[in-house]
Amino acid sequence: MKRWICALLAIALLALSVPALAAGSGLKEVIMVYEDYDGNRAEQTIDDEATLTELAEMLKRAKKNPGQLDGCTMNSTLFCVVPSGEIYDFAVATDGCPYITDMDNNKTYTLSEADQARLWEIFDLVQETMGYDANSVLNW
Repeated sequence: MKRWICALLAIALLALSVPALAAGSGLKEVIMVYEDYDGNRAEQTIDDEATLTELAEMLKRAKKNPGQLDGCTMNSTLFCVVPSGEIYDFAVATDGCPYITDMDNNKTYTLSEADQARLWEIFDLVQETMGYDANSVLNW
């Protein structure tokens, strides 16, 4: 009976994804990795408590705003590590679109304009590697 209950709890934890991450389970470390077809690559790790809390709050707010990808380029991966060692994997749009996609359930969420700007402030080294945003340069 104990094994059955433990198995059910483990399955429930795996099914939580963004809700579990954003609902206060805490973050131990967040890593963003950027790679593009031109061979550009960057990796940046965040592990300070204040910024981790801020990132968890961003994810919580984004979860309340489902989105739909419309030809957006998703060249960054955001790995969120919780204290248990479990890793949540998100694809992040790198072309100015405000979207993140939970790779566990393929659900896309929309970041607010302020949260998107702050995300790129936090991951400034990754953003520098991405180069310019054609939308801002060409005024589209």
